[in-house]
Amino acid sequence: MQLVVIAGGFGTRLRPLTLRRPKALVPLLNRPQILHVLDRLPPECDRVIVAVNYMYDRVRDFFEALDTDVEVVVVNEPTPLGTGGAIRNVEEHVTGTFAVANGDVVDRIDFEAFLKFHRRHKGIGSLGVWPVDDPTAFGVVALDGERITRFVEKPQETEAPSNLINAGRYLFEPDVFDAIEADRPVSLEREVFPKLIPHGLYAFREEGLWSDAGTLPAYLEAQRLLLETEGGTIAESAQILWDVLPPVQVAAGCFVEARLGPNVVLGRGCKVGRCVVRNAALFDGVSVDDKVEIESSLVGEGAAIGEGAHVRNTILGDGVQVAPHTQLVGARVGA
Repeated sequence: MQLVVIAGGFGTRLRPLTLRRPKALVPLLNRPQILHVLDRLPPECDRVIVAVNYMYDRVRDFFEALDTDVEVVVVNEPTPLGTGGAIRNVEEHVTGTFAVANGDVVDRIDFEAFLKFHRRHKGIGSLGVWPVDDPTAFGVVALDGERITRFVEKPQETEAPSNLINAGRYLFEPDVFDAIEADRPVSLEREVFPKLIPHGLYAFREEGLWSDAGTLPAYLEAQRLLLETEGGTIAESAQILWDVLPPVQVAAGCFVEARLGPNVVLGRGCKVGRCVVRNAALFDGVSVDDKVEIESSLVGEGAAIGEGAHVRNTILGDGVQVAPHTQLVGARVGA
């Protein structure tokens, strides 16, 4: 069985971090996001097909240099084709029943149970679904038992048919390609799912954990879930001289005098002075001076934050230099 990973987006909601790297390669717990999908490949999947438009060369080169136990094929979209068009674009690489995953989703789906569910219902497709308090930012399903009767993309609060959202995990039969027009952008959610409903589209309720990582809040929630379930680690070569509130993950070569945590990840070689860092990720080579406060933020590779600065709900791009005593709240700052 093949797994198709949809990884073609521009990652606009994580800019400026995605100006220099595709979203699939944005670090999450110091590993490219897409590897969190591949980490838990079920035994049934013997080939991974990565559908990419934005920075295709970077993704291709990454996998060419990566030693994996499974064959990975990176397929280019010369022009963006949307979530449905990306699937149609890899048709020649797919045989039989196949799986699809959004590249920015973190979950713990029981794939064997998912596959049994799909085969039992004998429909054209099965979707993983997840309950949320506010479904208005997602695709929402209406159900008759386990069968999907309607799919509403990003409904108004009063129009949501349930609190079960599309979790970005699918199993499809090859007949799905007949429902996707070739050579043009196609939305899986808005155009394809309505066509599939008469042919049997079913909802599999995921359990355990689920988050996407496509926005700042969602990224930090995915980081928190992974830290809490997998446990944070501190590299032996890291030096931490002050207080740690777990869970945290600290990579090799870090020197830290800060109060760190909870929910903090430091990349390789970070230098962090006497300050406070919580609910944040600092990528490789970040330096932070004394009296700084960093909260609910992402700090790009090689960035430097001057003494007394406050950074909250902010994304700093690679190499950004933040002047001393700067106040950044809800900012997006590129170099």
